[in-house]
Parts: sequence; C-alpha cells; structure tokens
Amino acid sequence: MNSDTAATVQSPAAEGMVPALEAVLFSAPEPLTVRTLAGVFPGTAPEAIEAGLLLLQQRLDVPGRGVRLVAVAGGWQLRTREEYFQFVQGIAKVEREEHISPAAIETLSVVAYKQPVTRAEVDAIRGAASAPHLRLLMERGLIRVTGRADVPGAPFNYGTTKQFLKHFGLQSVKDLPDPKELAKLLAEQGRLKSGDQA
Repeated sequence: MNSDTAATVQSPAAEGMVPALEAVLFSAPEPLTVRTLAGVFPGTAPEAIEAGLLLLQQRLDVPGRGVRLVAVAGGWQLRTREEYFQFVQGIAKVEREEHISPAAIETLSVVAYKQPVTRAEVDAIRGAASAPHLRLLMERGLIRVTGRADVPGAPFNYGTTKQFLKHFGLQSVKDLPDPKELAKLLAEQGRLKSGDQA
C-alpha cells in the first residue's frame, strides 16, 4: 500500500463508511462490486467506498475475529474464517455436499485453463468423452456456454462462471494457480459444494 492509498484509507470518509459497509456486506449472500455498493450509497465516490472496504478488511484481519473480508469474483464478501466454520455449520443452513467425479474435476480443469474451449477440444485433451461432465458442471453453475466457436458446425464454447471464481476464492481467472497447484487443490478438496460457505 503506497502512502496515498494509506492516507485515503485513514480518511474520515473511509472511517465513516466502515460500519455501513460491514452491515451491507453482512446481509449480502453474494460478493458485491464497488459499482453495486455505489448504488447503495448514492453520492459517495467509488474511491471512498474502496478506502472503506480496505479499512474494514484491515480491521477484520486481526486475531480473534470470526469473519474476514475477501475480494472474490470481482467483488467483496464477508466470509467465515475457516477455523470457525465447524461452529457455524451447526446452526446455518449449509447446502449438502455432492461428490464430483475425478473425470468431472479433470473436465473442469481443462475448461478453466483453456477457455473458451469446445467439447471436442476438451475430449481431445482428456482423451475421453466429456459431454456428461460438462452438463454436470453447468448444472452446478461452475461453467457456462460463452458463445460459439468460429469453426465448421459452430460448436459451443465453454468457460468458467462467477460461481467458479467464488468457490475457489479467485478474483479473476488470471489468478488461477499453476496447473499442477490446481490439480493438487482439487484432489485435496475431493468434493465440490452445490453452495458456498458464507
């Protein structure tokens, strides 16, 4: 953080935004963009909102807090700290976990790294049919049709969704880890949730 950013974060405008931002973000089920927040706070400069978000993030990033503020999927969201989720799980409506096969995880990895990509391209990379896995991943909201390829037959192109970014805690697909790291992450998770922890 440079000195200009630090000064903005410590400004009275940023200070005044913190409680209101915390309340709005606490109530929101999805990440909120600065643009969306500007609609909630008409007349407030986006810079003041960004400074308030950074100040709130700093205040929550200390020992003893149960939540943290993360930049994810192009917006900002309050999330339960991992070490406390076991307690929240007991009282919150947590959507059931559904297993996803290794083949579907492999298909998701191909789409994530090669997007936009056609089914035929996914099949060629995997060396196996991917149509049922693509359907499953679309049902889970992790991938979507992004258009049609400019090749004979104009097959569908597939790409990842905002839900994919949210699930993996990514701001954008540019933040995807090295392919080997992603394979390890997916293997460690072993399952994908139909929802996400709040």
